[in-house]
Amino acid sequence: MSQNKAFNAPFLLAVVGIYLSYFLHGVSVITLAQNMTSLAEKFGTDNAGIAYLISGIGLGRLVSILFFGVISDKFGRRSVILLGVSLYILFFFGIPASPNLIVAFGLAVCVGVANAALDTGGYPALMECYPKTSGSAVILLKAMISFGQMLYPMLVSYLLLSHIWYGYAMIIPGVLFVLVSLLLLKSKFPSQLVDAAIAKELPQMNSKPLAWLEGVASIIFGVAAFSTFYVIVVWMPQYAMAFAGMAEADALKTISYYSMGSLVCVFIFALLLKSMVRPVWANVFNTGVSVITATIIYLYPSPLVCNVGAFIIGFSAAGGILQLGVSVMSEFFPKSKAKVTSVYMMMGGLANFLIPLITGYLSKIGLQHIILLDIAFALLAFVTAIVVFIRYYKVFKIPRSDLRFGESFFNNNATTI
Repeated sequence: MSQNKAFNAPFLLAVVGIYLSYFLHGVSVITLAQNMTSLAEKFGTDNAGIAYLISGIGLGRLVSILFFGVISDKFGRRSVILLGVSLYILFFFGIPASPNLIVAFGLAVCVGVANAALDTGGYPALMECYPKTSGSAVILLKAMISFGQMLYPMLVSYLLLSHIWYGYAMIIPGVLFVLVSLLLLKSKFPSQLVDAAIAKELPQMNSKPLAWLEGVASIIFGVAAFSTFYVIVVWMPQYAMAFAGMAEADALKTISYYSMGSLVCVFIFALLLKSMVRPVWANVFNTGVSVITATIIYLYPSPLVCNVGAFIIGFSAAGGILQLGVSVMSEFFPKSKAKVTSVYMMMGGLANFLIPLITGYLSKIGLQHIILLDIAFALLAFVTAIVVFIRYYKVFKIPRSDLRFGESFFNNNATTI
């Protein structure tokens, strides 16, 4: 497949389907948290009970993502993505009809499985469509997630203030997923192989990557980065109500500010990643900012700090660093992109399962402890980002024609290609 062929109409249809799926995936991630009060009343539980329900999403990812990585590499991206979309549809239509918490937990597990299928199909498919600009291609997935997470709280707030049944906030995304599935059924996907001519223009390995070092560091980075913004997505509204004195409708909108920040970061770095910086640089910068911001949110809670802090956390912690982490790890281990993605995302699934359990327990002690935990995750992401950054310039030799910001100093192995 040539780079130009990646822009052919059949492949563009697949790309549009993938991006729209991630828009609705962004909605699915926060659906249970945004409807926490209504669901707690429906199932006769409290916020901690809904946090345990949310943990089912992580459990679903955890038990399925390695399986889907193998299936995606062997049988192709399209079938795996379509399976994921089908499970999303089941989740969105099923939650409002769930008779009890047990059935709802099963549906939460299904949406975790759906996310695993979408990740192991969507990420590799985009990297195969755009091998020379894979960083920009995958970071735009975060843009679509952010659009979903920015608009969905507005829908929930509108339904809440208008006293309209909360279930419509789930039925509407379900209908949209049905339309996306029809689009994907008509689409074609590129080959999993990249032209040798294009491969020569990419950074070449100067030494063998070390799975126990940059591999492990990349995985830990993914877990910590995911946990940093996941805590904010789930608990910022509750924290803002408890410590900043915000009304529920206003507190829910902090997630819209978070999503706006994420969206701004995505478009900025989508442009910068094409020719000015590499993902390893973006990850170090963003995680450092997230450490500072989470600390300020903990020390000085107020409506202004919560709104601005949510925006900055969205910009720094959620602004595509998880996606860029996948891109970087795939560069280190390029032969099995879906397997690499599945291992990386599996650890995110572990965090998705454990963090709600941990934060649900901490919420009974004090919501401020949840923000302290978030600071710790942000710091761990920053440290591991530095480790991956250092190893990147030990492993790769970069063509001199492709040297970017600061790389002439760090890259001692530049080639004349």
